[in-house]
Amino acid sequence: MPGLLGRHEYQIDAKGRVSLPSAFRRVVSEKPLVLLQWQDSHLDLFPQETWADIRKNLLSHRRAQRDGGAYLRRITSSAVEVEPDNHGRIRIPAWLGEQAGLGGTVLFVGALDRIELWNPARFEEDLREPDPEDDRFAAQIFG
Repeated sequence: MPGLLGRHEYQIDAKGRVSLPSAFRRVVSEKPLVLLQWQDSHLDLFPQETWADIRKNLLSHRRAQRDGGAYLRRITSSAVEVEPDNHGRIRIPAWLGEQAGLGGTVLFVGALDRIELWNPARFEEDLREPDPEDDRFAAQIFG
């Protein structure tokens, strides 16, 4: 799967639908996609290939950890399968969008193997607050 890169802003319509950026639609051809919130800041949209790996990890965690079932329930209860319609739109359930602070505009951010859905203001705030580990991480990645 080619990497998902870049950022694109789109409006949510009155029915809770938002168009996937065409650059992402070309990459994400497997259907359905899995939309969930595992971090408070945003939603993640996973192609089937990536979700299959995460699913294996979740099952392994549940089997290996005595209390792993609680974490698995927290993740899977906030997950929904979404399938782009003929116009490339997905529907974001209202309760899920509210949890992530999504309003009229959604910022799609390509994150290599998944797509993050952000409230644009929250994303900009997140970028302004760099993690102290960023320099170390960048050095490991880029040399």
